Amino acid sequence: MDKNTLIGLFLIGAILLTFTIMNNDEVEDKSKEAKAQTETTKPQTEDSLELQTKEIALDTVAAVNDSIVISALPDSLQQDSVFVAQYLDSVKTVEIQKVASLKTNELSGEFGIFAPAAISKDKEYATLENDKIVVKLSNSGGRIVDVKLKEFQSYQDYMATPDSMSGLHLFDEAKSSFGLSLVNEGIPLSTSNLIFELQGNSNAVVVSDTNSATLTYRLQTNDPNKYIDFKYSLKNGNYNVVLDIEYVGLKNIDDIDYNNIFINWKLQGLATEKLASDERTIATVMFRYFDQKRDYLSERSDDELELTSNTNWVAFKHKFFSSAILSEQGFMKGKVAQKQLEGDKYTLEYQTTLQLPSSNISQVKFFFGPNDYDVLASYDNGMEDIINHGWGIFGWVNKYFIKPVFDLLKNGGLAIGLVIFLVTLIVKIVITPLTYKNYISSAKMKVLKPEITRINEKYPGQDQMMKRQQETQALYRSSGVNPMAGCIPMLIQMPILLAVFKFFPASIDLRHASFLWAEDLSSFDAIASWTGDIPILTSIYGNHVSLFTLLMAVSTLIYTIMNSGNMAQPSTPGMPNMKVIMYFFPIMMIFFFNSFSAGLSYYYLCGNLFNIGIMYGIKKFFIDEDKIRLKIEENKKKPAKKSKFMERLEEVQKQQANQKKKKK
Repeated sequence: MDKNTLIGLFLIGAILLTFTIMNNDEVEDKSKEAKAQTETTKPQTEDSLELQTKEIALDTVAAVNDSIVISALPDSLQQDSVFVAQYLDSVKTVEIQKVASLKTNELSGEFGIFAPAAISKDKEYATLENDKIVVKLSNSGGRIVDVKLKEFQSYQDYMATPDSMSGLHLFDEAKSSFGLSLVNEGIPLSTSNLIFELQGNSNAVVVSDTNSATLTYRLQTNDPNKYIDFKYSLKNGNYNVVLDIEYVGLKNIDDIDYNNIFINWKLQGLATEKLASDERTIATVMFRYFDQKRDYLSERSDDELELTSNTNWVAFKHKFFSSAILSEQGFMKGKVAQKQLEGDKYTLEYQTTLQLPSSNISQVKFFFGPNDYDVLASYDNGMEDIINHGWGIFGWVNKYFIKPVFDLLKNGGLAIGLVIFLVTLIVKIVITPLTYKNYISSAKMKVLKPEITRINEKYPGQDQMMKRQQETQALYRSSGVNPMAGCIPMLIQMPILLAVFKFFPASIDLRHASFLWAEDLSSFDAIASWTGDIPILTSIYGNHVSLFTLLMAVSTLIYTIMNSGNMAQPSTPGMPNMKVIMYFFPIMMIFFFNSFSAGLSYYYLCGNLFNIGIMYGIKKFFIDEDKIRLKIEENKKKPAKKSKFMERLEEVQKQQANQKKKKK
């Protein structure tokens, strides 16, 4: 280093020192004014804090007269434009750092040792990505602000570009928040608006097939040896992000109360399907206590609940996807809440507060993925029950019969429309023996129908109802016909027939699966629609016409007409007309199913067509009404043996009849 360079550096240092002393009083005056203003009106949001800090910094920098600084430099250096620019930047940096230091002192009363993190900076983003999801993180709050599922897309994107995969977002930054609530030196504090610093140089990491990637966000304090790290990790092939929270150098109670740290997570779910209103009927908050079945808040309602036991996970369930937070140690206690939203953009507002175990290191996992049974079951913590397959026997039928058959056919490479057709066929084959018994019972009732009609005509009116019942029972007993014989097979079939009412609307395999005129079997198949509200009609029917629903209703009506001839009586005195109810039911289905999954309506349509064919085949080839009639006549000639139940029933009827006579 030559003599001239040494002289130049010495002069620069002397100028800096002199300039700093000259401007110190001015900076302190401005800082005092800022402090007085802060005490009068404390900023409550990140935006107001950021604005105030920037104004102070800009005022201070403006006080630096560039011409004065430059004039103090040697003439030889003033001619070096690069040197002059760098020198001015260094002077301004020193001044900004000085202001930041003063601001930190001002904020220490509100933020304690975390005051340095309360000084706002520009938002910066980083990304973790694997083959399943893209996770976007922000230094503001050190949190996840967006997740894109790479294998899926919203209904709107699917309709716009069905042949490309644009990815699907479950929530956005503006309508979500995440942070820790903790107590620092007796001061309640939330990390959601504090500024974290990303450690390392990389801010965009794509995970390879064999490795995992980690991004660390650090929440600094006024002591470089004390800080909180949020370490986000992502592995390939996973829908979950691991968050390790580590409190470094922070003593329990003295710095942070480890027994009083809570996670606060809140978001508004983005509408991803055809109708936001339809999503709201299924969306809810679900949770699971350890060693218990999952529980949930009431769907279609504003609700909240205190969590009173060690909680394994909390899931914000969308229709076909979930955003969940998990802990293998468990959350000690907490709260979950949901609020129904209006409009077409958002569905529900989800919220949870969860207490972390008392430790200087905690780990939680976020799950952002599809409500796919196999994917959820792989976590081995009951998360597969996020998919509501129905309660009791209906859920068992779906899990152990419908789903295995459906998956077997689907994995064979068949189209979903054909899979539904074959599932329906297999179900009908399985219950064919029960269906046959039901038809036999119906045929016997049809043979007895004329005699039952004569009994009703012989003993009309409410006052002869007891006698009418006795005669009818005597006819059943003498002919060997059990009127309940057809009900038992029907009751056995019901769990299978009704289980799919839960299975198909919840199956993500139907999502964006097209079939015939339906572009998406998970939603309704509108062949006509209109805008605007039609009084009453829109509220009970909607503003569209679903073709599969119409076909299902028509097929149900045809099947009802074919089956109505087997009813014992068209109208029993004192009882509602069952035929009218049976004919009215298909009409009600048009309104009830119009906005339901097209796949569900298609399943019931196939079922009706199979029922019509099976009924025709059984009647044509397996049931001979003449033989049944002869059998009944033979039974009448045999002495009828009363069962104990029938004896008790007749005794009760006699007692009732005697009481009526005494009253007269």
